Amino acid sequence: MAEEKRTETMIPQEDSKEAAEVMGFMAILDGHEKKEFLAFLQGAKFMKNLTAGAIKTA
Repeated sequence: MAEEKRTETMIPQEDSKEAAEVMGFMAILDGHEKKEFLAFLQGAKFMKNLTAGAIKTA
């Protein structure tokens, strides 16, 4: 049987409420939905970096 992996991350105290909300949301997703959400977040991060000029375009 596959063992579930857990990652512990330290966050600033003032961000703990938002982090708890995100973790609660993640808990209701199934495996496929979690992968889709991760892809969405990666796309959002890419766009943020693109608009900030961190990614060079042709």
